[in-house]
Amino acid sequence: MTIFKSIASSTVLVISILVSVTAVAAELHLDPSGSGTGAVFEGQIEAGDFDRFKDFILKGGRATDIYLASPGGNLAEAMKIGMLVRLLKLSTVVPSKQLTNHGRDLVATRHDLKNSKDYACASACFFIFVGGIYRSSADHGPAILGIHSPTLSLNDLTKVAPNQATVATDRIRTIIKNYLKVMDVPAKYVEEIYSAPKSRVRWIRNDEFESDFAGFIPELKAFVAAKCGPRPDREPSHQTPKINVQAEQACETRIRDGLAFSAFNDEVKRRNDENSQSMFNRVPQGAPN
Repeated sequence: MTIFKSIASSTVLVISILVSVTAVAAELHLDPSGSGTGAVFEGQIEAGDFDRFKDFILKGGRATDIYLASPGGNLAEAMKIGMLVRLLKLSTVVPSKQLTNHGRDLVATRHDLKNSKDYACASACFFIFVGGIYRSSADHGPAILGIHSPTLSLNDLTKVAPNQATVATDRIRTIIKNYLKVMDVPAKYVEEIYSAPKSRVRWIRNDEFESDFAGFIPELKAFVAAKCGPRPDREPSHQTPKINVQAEQACETRIRDGLAFSAFNDEVKRRNDENSQSMFNRVPQGAPN
């Protein structure tokens, strides 16, 4: 948690001067398409969304996975949300490409999205997505996941000296590099993020998604393989009977749910213990006169 705290404090300090767009806060609701343990995070990411997300998860129920439909927004908030997603061992899901607009609308309706234009996970949303311990695209189709470089707004640039703007830009890059390292993202994506201008999204190719993001994070892959057996990235064949693949998928789901439920209970217990200790400290310890 020391690394997380360091990233969090630096993120708030530096990225607070990044461009932000005045917009309605992100929409949070349970995902009607799943088994009842999924949630939907939709819309522009704004200041305050971290606290709203934290309250929604910790007070609203035991979500195990988050469906992300967002064009981006406040990078500082996205990183804080991403760190909480990792702390609570949640899985993350992004929309997948559909053959037709009608197909996309049907999927959007299934997840109860309020705005079909949110049907993607791009920019700051990417930093929430990589926080998941298990990452996937909905309906097992090619993911709609995009990145681009962060920039300072013209308004912000007029408030700082040229050397301060350079220092801030360098620190933001360092924060992004450290964050992605903690989140088990290949180092090459720091360069990929900065190679894409803010005005143009660089969409992650399907082969990149499958090799660099899909499935459990690296630190869990060996554990899951030992528990469930290696899962082939191909359709069932005579070598891998369908029933075996289904059993492996069910095993993986149990592990994902178990990790999320355990992390949720640990966090709630920690918060309750802190509250109890705080109350205890306010009680006079000496005997009354």
